[in-house]
Amino acid sequence: MKHENANRVFLLNKDGKPLMPCRPRKARQLLKSGKAFVVKKYPFTIQLKYGSYGYKQKVSLGVD
Repeated sequence: MKHENANRVFLLNKDGKPLMPCRPRKARQLLKSGKAFVVKKYPFTIQLKYGSYGYKQKVSLGVD
């Protein structure tokens, strides 16, 4: 069984407010192009250097 949501990178906007998580590939592209920087290594979180209000959804976490 493939867990698609298990491999996500947390994302913050320029002001430090949370955005929807992104995939590691997108995070690498943002970091390599200098558009983001690492805030925390665990859980891996990056922050954008440019303004983005972005789209947010309500997210819930269920633990068995």
